Amino acid sequence: MRTIRGLAATAALVAAATGCGVYEDFTTSDFAQQDGDAIVAAASEAMLEVTSLRMTGQVRDGGEQFFVDLSMDRDDRCTGTLRVGGSHLDIRRIGDRAWIKGEAGAFNRLGGGSVPRQVLDRLSRSWLRVDTSTARQLCDFDALLESFEVVDLGQEQDDGKDDGKGAGKGAGKGAGGGSAQQDEDDAVAPATVVEETTIDGDKAVQLTASPGGAHDETAWVLSEAPHHVVKLESTSMKDGGTLSFSEFDVPVEVEAPARKDVIRS
Repeated sequence: MRTIRGLAATAALVAAATGCGVYEDFTTSDFAQQDGDAIVAAASEAMLEVTSLRMTGQVRDGGEQFFVDLSMDRDDRCTGTLRVGGSHLDIRRIGDRAWIKGEAGAFNRLGGGSVPRQVLDRLSRSWLRVDTSTARQLCDFDALLESFEVVDLGQEQDDGKDDGKGAGKGAGKGAGGGSAQQDEDDAVAPATVVEETTIDGDKAVQLTASPGGAHDETAWVLSEAPHHVVKLESTSMKDGGTLSFSEFDVPVEVEAPARKDVIRS
């Protein structure tokens, strides 16, 4: 998944029905009774209108597992934490400016264990101003929203053409060219409706797909409009994980670190 809110979710218990089709129709929302493509289309539209969100969960990248808790918006404001190997990094971004600060263990892990101790000590006490190019890659909200054009499940364009905005891309796939195996993994996969369940007290439709047959991807879409995607899960060993999304359209407040607390890179 590209896309990457740890929720203290309280799962509502749903009484098991007798299996009667009439009862199922009565208790299942009209939205959940649509086919997978229709639900994916509604979710895509809803997510592309989001102005901000909070993203939490765990993802894998290059064999490394990261835990994320980030709030971000369309104006390139972002704040939150990234945890790796039991240590955390704090992240702040305002436009093209971004800063990181964190525990020595996180920097040492990301630096392959070659970062000098005195440098690690200073990085754990002060903010590091990153270069503009790196800043733009941190909390890339536009790229995140583009990934929802197919809601991680590879919805195919009606005309079969790529409009250049994400057709055939799953939320765990990088943009650009790749190997034949990557192309196979990125192949369009039909979304199948699994069930309507409850997440944090809200009804959500669970969808699943298997891009290229290599792994499974699952999305949970709110039954009530706006049909936000509130959870994504991928079993991909390369870049899979589980992400939750919340606090849609809530203002993101970010304060730049004081100059005296910033190390220039």
